[in-house]
Amino acid sequence: MAKAHYLDLAAGRLFNVESRQELPDIINFRDISSSWKDGYRREMLGHISRVACGPNRVEIIEHPKDPISVRPLARFDIKDRLTYETIVAQIAYTTDGLLSDNVFSYRTHRSQIHSVEDWLEWRDQARKILESDSLLTMARTDVASFYEHIDIDILKLDLARAGVDDLLLSQLYNFLQRFQQQSHAWGLPQGSSASGALSNVYLLPYDEYIRQSGVQHVRYSDDTYIFGYNWEQLRSVLAGANQALRARRLTIASKKTEILDRSASLDHLDDSFHDQVSYFYYRGSLHAKKLLRELFTKATEQGSAGERDVKFSLTRFRRKRDATAVQWALSNLKDLHHISDQILRYMENIPKHREDMISTLESTVLDFNLTDYSYLERNILHSALRKQIKSKVLKDYAWAILRDRNRPNYPREFAARYIGRFSEMADGPLLRMQYETEGSEPVQRAILVALYECHYIPPFLLEGLSESTSDLRWTARYLLREPPVIPLPK
Repeated sequence: MAKAHYLDLAAGRLFNVESRQELPDIINFRDISSSWKDGYRREMLGHISRVACGPNRVEIIEHPKDPISVRPLARFDIKDRLTYETIVAQIAYTTDGLLSDNVFSYRTHRSQIHSVEDWLEWRDQARKILESDSLLTMARTDVASFYEHIDIDILKLDLARAGVDDLLLSQLYNFLQRFQQQSHAWGLPQGSSASGALSNVYLLPYDEYIRQSGVQHVRYSDDTYIFGYNWEQLRSVLAGANQALRARRLTIASKKTEILDRSASLDHLDDSFHDQVSYFYYRGSLHAKKLLRELFTKATEQGSAGERDVKFSLTRFRRKRDATAVQWALSNLKDLHHISDQILRYMENIPKHREDMISTLESTVLDFNLTDYSYLERNILHSALRKQIKSKVLKDYAWAILRDRNRPNYPREFAARYIGRFSEMADGPLLRMQYETEGSEPVQRAILVALYECHYIPPFLLEGLSESTSDLRWTARYLLREPPVIPLPK
């Protein structure tokens, strides 16, 4: 298939799916999508025809996994992101047929993102295997710091052996080399579905070793369930699988590896309780409400071990506007900053507690030093934008973020968007001054949008930019069309 086909696939995913993932765009890529047929697509086709096609700039977002640890998400410029996704979409067309049906993530015939449906299908297949033989039991494992430890030289050999076109392979290798040279990350960029497709190829020897061991397994990304008849058999398979991983510069995550007896295996995969609670809760059953509240209370007492049930409960409470978790949410926003998005989206749907929510957002930014909590900062501003919360405290805080060039770009972009949306008389001139001294193009893009929303953007600035070679010309052209409403990040 022509490269244009894969570019269109990557663009469709970026505009319609990826904008809702971990790194939402401040305007949902509307400037790019509105110019897609009017020059941007043509320019991208020329760009991705070159061997050395990026990335030009990489921002590493420290995305929290729990209250302490993080994983480094790679944030590319839009052009570089589309380039990477397009190259890998072509490669996946060649390599996907090498994967067995027991791999459930990042398949070309699926969505190629971390979808809940694919994850549930993986768990469901594991349950079917376990229930197919009353003597089976299960081990579970995953890979320590998986994406970060993928060796791109080994990956290049794998892809060449798989028959990937030489030019395409050179483009990918150059891209990954430049990614590692321009950031303090290594391996594959995290946060992109493209990396998931490449990681599947990298784990082919691991999958094949387990198959040759005479046992069944199913895998979602690096999370693996292995089925056997006794502890010794599963231990032997795990030991050999770890050797297969070490040959690829990887190792099993010991803290997440365990061999379960049959009862524990069934309990681990059994979601029937959650399914029943969900069904009857939505039907209005008082008993189901009681069970869900008990589940939530127990989960909050278990710390990180109960986080899955906390998220499960918050989702159900949010959909039914159930205020059960309000006080817990108000009290734990800062300490549980890694799930602040789920907490805030829950609070947004409890209308009678809007003032409590505003008070919590304001007190959080006033009472704590959030310099090292950029994910929480972004979520606070994002939530305030979604719920149209106009607050002097939050706007002053947004100004402090925007002016701090030592902060990552990402919260600064959301800060600019908040200022523009809730601007007053003096904000326009100050934004213009900030734009003129700003050194980061992504932040300049956000400030342009903010200037437009506060009606303080001179036409000559946009007209000049629209004819320039800067990537800001696409944003300028979009704003020159005078959109009545600029979409908020999803």
